[in-house]
Amino acid sequence: MLLSRGLRKVLDCQVVRLDTKRGTNIVAAYIPFRRDTKPTILFSHGNAVDLALMLPFYREIARELQVNLMGYDYSGYGASTGLPTVLNTFTDIEACLVWLLQQGKQPEDIILYGQSVGSGPTCHLAAKTPKLGGVVLHSPLATGMRVMNPTWNYWPTFLDVYPNIRLVPKIAAPLLILHGTKDEVVDISAGRALHAAAKNPVAPLWAQNCNHQNVELSPEYLLRLRAFVRDVGKH
Repeated sequence: MLLSRGLRKVLDCQVVRLDTKRGTNIVAAYIPFRRDTKPTILFSHGNAVDLALMLPFYREIARELQVNLMGYDYSGYGASTGLPTVLNTFTDIEACLVWLLQQGKQPEDIILYGQSVGSGPTCHLAAKTPKLGGVVLHSPLATGMRVMNPTWNYWPTFLDVYPNIRLVPKIAAPLLILHGTKDEVVDISAGRALHAAAKNPVAPLWAQNCNHQNVELSPEYLLRLRAFVRDVGKH
């Protein structure tokens, strides 16, 4: 059970339930590194996982990068209530940011990290939130429609979901793109397009021979993230 005392103890995390503006109630987990640690990652996971599956990875990332980390389940995922809709994911991530700010975190210490589908709510929040420390997009979508067919360039706006390509020019924070060169789900052209459109991009990681599921196995993955977190801390 996600909310059990045993899981909290094993993973050294604080499990919270948050109400969203759209009336759902989501489960989130906050993993502190040290009491005085400032950099904090707000991680939006991909589609085929949930918070319980991601927690061991979150704990490892928090330790390796020496950051606090907050992960959450979208409405309709895991023990979160409601339906997994695009609009719900937006208010889900907004509720997490509000909670972090209530805990005394400063926007400039917060790094938004969106993996795959998680790039959608991440770009939504980053585009409307000034003074963030940074943004990481891991195997991101350029648009939902382009995942269906990477060669499409034009479609009715109302048909699209997660139009990240239109949001990244509005993101003021440093933006790091991580994408596998062998991605079979979201073609690397999506990552390249987002990098080219970004307002404040940093050097991307095109993870050689990595697919949609294993970019984190690239030897450069942790090196690039450590450098990114370090640079955020200098601002």
